Amino acid sequence: MESIWLKFYIILVSINSSLSAKLLENIAENYCEAYCGGTCNDEKTNKTCDDEDRNFIVTNEYQLKFIDGELEIQWNYPHVKGCNITPITQEKNKKLKVLIVTERIRDCRGADYLRQLGVETVNRFELHEDVFRAFERRVHYMDGPQSLTFNFLGPVLFHKIRNYMEVSMNNLQEIIINGDNLTGSKAVEIDDDIFREKPQLKSIAFGGFNIYNLKEEVFFPVVSLEKLELSNVIIENFSLISLNPLQNSLQQLVLNIPQEVDLKHFKTFSQLKLIKVRNYISYDNLTALMCTPTECKFDRGINGIACPDVCDCRYNYGFMELEMNCSSRGLTQIPPLPIPIIGDSKLIFENNSLSKLPDSSLMGYSNLRGLNVAGNLLSNLSIRHLPNKLNYLDIRFNNVKQMKSDVIEYIRNVSIFKQTGNQWLVYCNDDPLLNLFRNLKKSMRMKANKLRPILIHLSPQSPEGFLKYLGQHFLRLGSTRRGYFMINEDKLVRSMLQKVEDLDKQMYIRESMEWLHRSLPSVNEEYESFYHYHMGGVCPYKCECCQYHNETNIKVDCKNRFMINFPDINHHQKLKNITVYLELHLANNNISKITLEMLPKKISYLDLSNNNLQTLDDRVVGFLRKFKDSAQIKLSGNPWKCQCNYRSLLSFLRDHDPKEYTLILNRCNISQSDCPDSCVCCLDESTWPSFIVDCTGEGLVNVPKISRKVGYLDLRNNKISELNPTEDILLANRSQASPLKLFMSGNPWSCTCRDVEYLNALKSISSRIADFTEMTCSSGEKLLSIEQEDICPSGLPYYLALAATLTSLLVITNFLVCFRQPLLIWLYEHDLFLSLAASMELDQDKRYDAFLAFTHKDEDLVGEFVEHLEKGRPSFRLCFYLRDWLAGECIPDCITRSVRDSRRIIILMTANFLKSTWGRLEFRLALHATSQDRCKRLIVVVYPDVESFDDLDSELRSYMVFNTYLERSQPNFWNKLIYSMPHVKMQ
Repeated sequence: MESIWLKFYIILVSINSSLSAKLLENIAENYCEAYCGGTCNDEKTNKTCDDEDRNFIVTNEYQLKFIDGELEIQWNYPHVKGCNITPITQEKNKKLKVLIVTERIRDCRGADYLRQLGVETVNRFELHEDVFRAFERRVHYMDGPQSLTFNFLGPVLFHKIRNYMEVSMNNLQEIIINGDNLTGSKAVEIDDDIFREKPQLKSIAFGGFNIYNLKEEVFFPVVSLEKLELSNVIIENFSLISLNPLQNSLQQLVLNIPQEVDLKHFKTFSQLKLIKVRNYISYDNLTALMCTPTECKFDRGINGIACPDVCDCRYNYGFMELEMNCSSRGLTQIPPLPIPIIGDSKLIFENNSLSKLPDSSLMGYSNLRGLNVAGNLLSNLSIRHLPNKLNYLDIRFNNVKQMKSDVIEYIRNVSIFKQTGNQWLVYCNDDPLLNLFRNLKKSMRMKANKLRPILIHLSPQSPEGFLKYLGQHFLRLGSTRRGYFMINEDKLVRSMLQKVEDLDKQMYIRESMEWLHRSLPSVNEEYESFYHYHMGGVCPYKCECCQYHNETNIKVDCKNRFMINFPDINHHQKLKNITVYLELHLANNNISKITLEMLPKKISYLDLSNNNLQTLDDRVVGFLRKFKDSAQIKLSGNPWKCQCNYRSLLSFLRDHDPKEYTLILNRCNISQSDCPDSCVCCLDESTWPSFIVDCTGEGLVNVPKISRKVGYLDLRNNKISELNPTEDILLANRSQASPLKLFMSGNPWSCTCRDVEYLNALKSISSRIADFTEMTCSSGEKLLSIEQEDICPSGLPYYLALAATLTSLLVITNFLVCFRQPLLIWLYEHDLFLSLAASMELDQDKRYDAFLAFTHKDEDLVGEFVEHLEKGRPSFRLCFYLRDWLAGECIPDCITRSVRDSRRIIILMTANFLKSTWGRLEFRLALHATSQDRCKRLIVVVYPDVESFDDLDSELRSYMVFNTYLERSQPNFWNKLIYSMPHVKMQ
């Protein structure tokens, strides 16, 4: 009794220790010291050891290769017995994934090696001998393996098997023996005691060899055997009687043998649930599931329910699973389901109209291990509507938005969970759901039979050498479950990076993994995408998406993810039109490039700190400026370049994050004291010196102070209109002391006489001003063409101009004085400036405009005067004796009255007039009548026949000598005469 309890205690301890064991990460640091017992390469110890690479140990006895939990041992002297190995760890509760040993006759098992290595458990132990390969699975250092497989490279040698199993293997539940059926057809006899002291065995499988005789004695020790499989074997002298010792325990029987099997023999096998044979004689009362190599015949379940009429049922022997397919039938509820006698059941209820899962009390529903309800109308998952223990759940493309914590905990224990197509509403404080999605994203899944085609399809676009390197780790770390190949991405990446010390290669691997995730959705139907309800699109790879309660802002958390590329925010068209604002948390990654197309339309938070960004293009900077007042933007900790090509970025950092801008300047050896606050300082490797102060478009009105380190000053497109004396001296001295290149166009330069000094200063350094020819005055005139004489004339030219002006005025005055009469006549003639030509008439009330005095011998001359003066323009009223004197009146009185009533007296002085007594009388009376007038009333017209005035008396002769008169022979006679007439008529 004590021994039974002791064994139970040991088993219990081994189970607990295996559950708590953690995967070994590295071989102990002091391994060689422990191996040599001190100093290695010592003549006394005769031991050598090299542990420079802790994962590849070389001793004089063996070699250890350790990669990601897998250890390979190679003996240098394979024929020496024993397996003494120095422990690889001093820590407790450590386990290995794989242990591979190459030896010949050392006679050691998996448990032996575990005890030597100081490791508690290993998932798989491989022993490579000359004649077979032994595979132990789930091995414990005390109790040995739970499963043992022998693959013989030639004939099966059962004495080898018996010797191998002689040691304690208390946990052994499965034995598989495979022979090489290509080596010959010689039959092998199985020893009666091959399974002696192995009563705990649950499964035995023989395959690939010929058996001479299979006797009952072979199975007497294994009274608890549940499964027996004989595949691809030929049994000579076979009788079903040999299986009788198993009639109370056997549940599965596979007889893939040429002989015909009479199923009636198994009527007493009370536990038998499945029989798979090649040829058989049927027996109706047998309750076991009947299978052939091609199919299994299923009629109804152990609950008495047959396959639903609306479904197709098929039993999959490979998965030991009843598959019920009810897809695309327009069903609104799940019907009662059969329960298979053995194995699991799976319901495929895809593309129907199911809005609610049934209660777990539905017949056969709670027994399901697989449930596919993709493409239905489900909006909620409740724990009481889920089968008791699913290992497969597919809810893709439903309307589920949230899950309660009990459902989340349930799903964490589901091996395969598919959710793509649901629009999840994830709140940032919903840790259970966030943790679930975080773990789901770490799992990569694809159909096992599609793995190779997927890799082949991706090969042409793959980064060079990546898929080959990926495949080495992919196949070693991945596992296959029910037709699906699955691998944890964190473990995969760690394995690929484990021995890669070169940083560039590490970045290559991470970037290639991002490429893989961008490519997989189009070729892998099992790829899981996580849609967010308000984003209308997929949450990016490596990121977590959530939103805050009572807010519409969506948080996209990608920080600390070793990301190389900016997350694919705009992958789906819907996301480009979202109305919510995104918070992008991208700190502590290795992002090196951002374009405007990568950014969402609206942001409320952008954290790009501590990445590998060296610059941002101008469009991205423009986007950041657009949101700088409404969004929090963090750009610190990046290796920003200070080249002038990236001036817009430097300007933004100067305004938005002065501390980061200062760090950039310090990194480029630019002192803050050398950089004006209002300008951007940068380096241009194409110039020398390369230190540039760029003040373009900063609205400056004065030239900033610059140090002697500056080699390039750009002042274009500002508001500078002049240089003060200090700036003149600064630029002039600076140009002479050291090279300084200036750009100063686009400013409204003042070009007046008071600006001569600074204009001359600019011209003196024009060779340093690269765009001097483009500089313009505020008036638009080229500054290059401005001369001092143009804006500030000298005194001499001024006085000369003044003298010339005065002289011109004097000449004009004299001209007007000398030619006043002709000028006024001309103006009067052409109706110009009549106010100048007009004069005030003092006798406007007189009857006649002019009295025409002539002798009777000159009567023929009167006609032209009447024609020009009375009928012309202007017209005047004349008085002359032929028309206006009355007959019989006294001539002197008529002359006196006519002179008195007329404004002008016109004397027609001809030779006849000079000889006429009456003519001279008229002349004298007119002279006396006008002598007191302030205006000249007497007009004398001298005809050509008058040669002299000698015939006149002295008074009249004196008048003619000292007064002007009109000569009838002059070409301009009539204009002068009309001008001499009263001007009031003209008005």
